[in-house]
Amino acid sequence: MQDEPKSNGPHRADRGRGMHILGICLPGAAMMLAATLGLPALAEVKKVPYPEVKVTVNEAYKPDAEFEKMRAAFAGAVARKDATALSELVAPTFLWTVNGQPAGELDLGRDAVHNFKVAFGFRASGKDEDGGVENGPFWDALAAFAADVTFYPANDKGNLVCGPIAAEVADEKPYEKARKKVETGEDGAEWYFTLAETAVAKAPGDTGEPITKVGTVAMPLISAYPPAKEGEAAAQATYIEVLLPSGKSGWIPAASALPLVTDRVCYAKTRNGEWKIASIDKAE
Repeated sequence: MQDEPKSNGPHRADRGRGMHILGICLPGAAMMLAATLGLPALAEVKKVPYPEVKVTVNEAYKPDAEFEKMRAAFAGAVARKDATALSELVAPTFLWTVNGQPAGELDLGRDAVHNFKVAFGFRASGKDEDGGVENGPFWDALAAFAADVTFYPANDKGNLVCGPIAAEVADEKPYEKARKKVETGEDGAEWYFTLAETAVAKAPGDTGEPITKVGTVAMPLISAYPPAKEGEAAAQATYIEVLLPSGKSGWIPAASALPLVTDRVCYAKTRNGEWKIASIDKAE
C-alpha cells in the first residue's frame, strides 16, 4: 500500500499567477513537453527595469526502473487513447487538488478512477458513465504530462515524485517589487524560470553574440515563436520572448525554461515497488 499522496503545494512559488496545462496550451520548457504545448493569449507586460528574481530549482529525481516502466505504460496508454489501460495506472488513493486544496469536484465517496476521470474530462462530476464533458477527455494535457521528463522528489522517503520540476523564489521581496513594476491588470504576468545558465538572443534562433546570459532566475513571458495565426491552432513554441531585469527583452529556447506556477502530476510508489499516478494539482 502506497503512502497517502500529498499535494505538491509547498513547492509553488506563487499560487495566484501563472499558466497551467489543463484546458489550455502553453509554451513547453522541457524539450519533450514542448512538443505538445502552445500559447494562450498573454497578459501585457510593461517593459521597464525590475529587480532580478533569483530562484532555487528543486533537486531533480533520477527515475528507477519501475518508474520508467510506469512512464512507458503511461505514454503508451495516452498515445493509444486507451482509457482502460490508463485507469490501471491510477493509484487507489488518487487526489485532485487546486492550489493545494481539495478540488470542489473531488468526491471522496467515489473510487480513485472516477475522480481521475472527472479531473481529466472523461466524465462529468457525479456521473457514472464517460462522456458529456466539453473538449474532453483532455488527451493533450495527458500527453504533455506523459512527455514531461523533469521530476522532483516530493518527500524524504523517495516514494512520491512530481513533475514538471518546480522552483522556489529565493526572496519574495524582490519578486513582489518586480511584479508591481511589470504586471498590468488583474491577471498579472506569466513568469518562467530558467533551468540553468541560459544565453539570451536578439531574435528567435539568432546565433550571434547573445544580449546577455541569465542564471536560474524567473522572468515575465512576453510572447512566443512561431506566433499563433488567426483561425489556426497554436504552433509548437520553439522560442519564448522574456523580459530581462534591465527592461530589455530577448529570446531563449522554449526548452530552457518552465512556468513558475503550473499544473503538476505526482506519482506514488506502492509497497510492492510499483509506481502509480497519485494526484493532480491544478494551478487555478
